[in-house]
Amino acid sequence: MWQTTEDFEPLQYYKNVLESKFQKNAKEYFDVLVKKSKVSASANQKTVARYKRQLKHAEEAKNNCFWNKALRLFVILLSVAALFGSIAMAYLSSEEGGWVYPVCLALLLVLSVVLFVLTVTKIKTRIERAEDRYRAAEKKADAFQKEAYAQMRPLHELFSSRMTHELIEKTYPDIRFDACLSSDKFVLMSEKYGMPENGDMNSATIGVLSGDLDRNPFVYVRNRVRSFKNETYKGYINISWVTYASDAKGGTRAVRHSQTLVARYVAPKPVYSCDTKLYYGNEAAPDLCFSRQAGYVHRLSESEIESKVEEKQREIRKKMRKAVSAGEGHFTEMGNAEFDGLFSALDRDNEVQFRLMFTPLAQKNMLALLRSDAGYGDDFSFVKQGMLNTIRSDHAQKWAFFADPSRLMHYDFSVVRSEFLSFQSEYFRSLYFDMAPLLAVPLYQMQQPEPFPFEKRSERNYSSYETEALINGLSPAALTHPNTQTKVIFKTKFLQKDGRADKVLVTAHSFQKEARVAYIPKMGGDKRLHAVPVQWTEYIPLQQQTVVEIKRVGGTREECMHKCSDRELTAHLRKYTDSVNDMHPKSWTDFWRCIFSCQEGRSLTQSTRQNSR
Repeated sequence: MWQTTEDFEPLQYYKNVLESKFQKNAKEYFDVLVKKSKVSASANQKTVARYKRQLKHAEEAKNNCFWNKALRLFVILLSVAALFGSIAMAYLSSEEGGWVYPVCLALLLVLSVVLFVLTVTKIKTRIERAEDRYRAAEKKADAFQKEAYAQMRPLHELFSSRMTHELIEKTYPDIRFDACLSSDKFVLMSEKYGMPENGDMNSATIGVLSGDLDRNPFVYVRNRVRSFKNETYKGYINISWVTYASDAKGGTRAVRHSQTLVARYVAPKPVYSCDTKLYYGNEAAPDLCFSRQAGYVHRLSESEIESKVEEKQREIRKKMRKAVSAGEGHFTEMGNAEFDGLFSALDRDNEVQFRLMFTPLAQKNMLALLRSDAGYGDDFSFVKQGMLNTIRSDHAQKWAFFADPSRLMHYDFSVVRSEFLSFQSEYFRSLYFDMAPLLAVPLYQMQQPEPFPFEKRSERNYSSYETEALINGLSPAALTHPNTQTKVIFKTKFLQKDGRADKVLVTAHSFQKEARVAYIPKMGGDKRLHAVPVQWTEYIPLQQQTVVEIKRVGGTREECMHKCSDRELTAHLRKYTDSVNDMHPKSWTDFWRCIFSCQEGRSLTQSTRQNSR
């Protein structure tokens, strides 16, 4: 809970308290994992040192191979040159006679033979020995690397995506994460706060993360978004023609002309991108709606900021005059011109609640966030619709949303430690500064949610966001049309609840590419129309539907690794993944996130399949 005045200033609280506290906790957390795994850092460093020395020997042997092969090439070229020289001497000897040319002929023939013999004997042996040394050094290096990996494996097996959330909760107890987005949590966010369903057919949820910020609920959603852009294709043909012109003598001469005709054809093409948003529910200022977009104030100089504020002030006064003349009078400027200009929420519809929300302290906090580059500055949009707040930041689009531990699967202890600490710090920094605009409002922190009647249970076990994220985490080939040649948008529709399982209809939307040719008429310099062929690609919509049953089966990530050694289970999993790699942690990370996500696994069973085109 917030306790001091500094606690109400999110930027200062991060810089003075949370940043160093999180780094300290991350170091201690890593040390505990190392102690639990019984991995010896010193033994690993010795193995890594031997591996790097052997790599150096392998590189030296490789260079030796290269120079010996270069020498062989040089000797071969020299031998060929001597052979051609001897042929020339033979020709000159027959033409001019004398004793010089026959002697040169003999010497060049001897040199050519000696060089050839040298190539296929000594130099060949040198190359073979160098290659043997290179292969031996590489084999030893691989053995040392495998040994280093084996030394680190007990630590690798303790890594999970949950450890990042545990660190954040320890450092900043006001944030609590859910195991998964339960149907109850979604009912709360939907019915009470107005969070929309993921019903957009051009958008598929690929990740979801939920929890509470000081007991007020939040949900992160990462979507794969499909849009269409116009692709311009070009085609070319060369034409030629002849005209006749008079020459200086009064006659006629033919003049040849040529021209390249260029035609363009425009056709739609699907493009895919990711979009990450934070939804936050809070009952404060429940009737207020407004929006503001990222203005990148932190990149501006003081003079540019002043100009921006003055420009916004003119816009605000114009808006006020218009409101008064219309007899509405509900829009008035704030006492803080800098805040009004830089935050720029000019579409607000409730002045009383806007001022209640943005007190002088809240305005100060928000301006500090917008101006500072300690976090990410003014890179976020902030939309409030009643009790639902939506934050979308530029930095969140690059955020390692899934906290994937595969990035830590390295053979070198020092690299693992460095990557662990830097990743955890950056993850927390990104998360915190997404929430910072909300934390900047003291009213939000003081507002505690009213009890929600959870007896209104959902008709399903899992929210549509959760099922969609699960399905989109599987190998696309398992559920898509066989002719698919693009990325896929998976949408799920709840069918029925069967105890602890949900049956959902998965519809895979994708495209097949078809090569086409369009003939575009173009006027040439010969005053004739020519059909210019333009090759283009048509994207034909495909759709496939599959009934899938999703059920919690329990189990942690570590237990999943153990279960995956079971042959029957592994054979079953092959249906839904591109490859099974003997439980190698890196290969299985994405699959665990979907099937065994949120520390509670889900079993997936294919029931029926329908194809349509």
